[in-house]
Amino acid sequence: MDETSLSFTTLAPESTQIIVVQTAEWHEIHGKMQLWEKTGAGWNRVHEFNILVGRNGMAWDNTSNLKNHLAGPIKKEGDGCSPAGVFSLDKIFSYHQTENLKMPFIQVDENDLCVDDINSKYYNLLINDSTITDKDYHSFEHMLRDDLQYEYGVWVNYNTNPQTPGNGSCIFLHIYKDENTPTSGCTAMVKKDMLTLINWLNSNAQPRLIQLPAGIQLQSL
Repeated sequence: MDETSLSFTTLAPESTQIIVVQTAEWHEIHGKMQLWEKTGAGWNRVHEFNILVGRNGMAWDNTSNLKNHLAGPIKKEGDGCSPAGVFSLDKIFSYHQTENLKMPFIQVDENDLCVDDINSKYYNLLINDSTITDKDYHSFEHMLRDDLQYEYGVWVNYNTNPQTPGNGSCIFLHIYKDENTPTSGCTAMVKKDMLTLINWLNSNAQPRLIQLPAGIQLQSL
């Protein structure tokens, strides 16, 4: 298969911070994350980390035009795949109050849930359960877990605005359990790298996550 080459400028023309996540193939769980920032002199790679993706690798965001460049599976709810495509980022979240970040932030507690019930009007939304009177959801994730995987994380704007039931939900960048345990569809890393990421991100730079398997070559042009 011929390899397609695409540039940062083509994929995220307004951004000056790019997070690149790539794996060797669709079903690979291990990969690399690179943090790139643009200055007057051009694009510079400032950090590189090891990461894990979903237990079944990656699958295309069905709304992404990139799927026309490379054949691959399409992401669905519960498929164990991390979404492939280009995504903006929303809030940083943490179990702790965290200062001096340059992104929107929420401290999560036992009332904060991410709904993955495809029949709920709150599907793929972060909600505070204590404020909801019409609780039509029967499946959800607790944002305050009984482990440290969500101690720090970033909400990825996948399948948002609008939320399409069944296309996948609750996609985050977060801390991994260990270096060989994949996620259910998120992208995860060791805690020290997560802290580097959240302190680097700046909403003014309109950061984008570009997440792809090998087969599409990225150029920092």
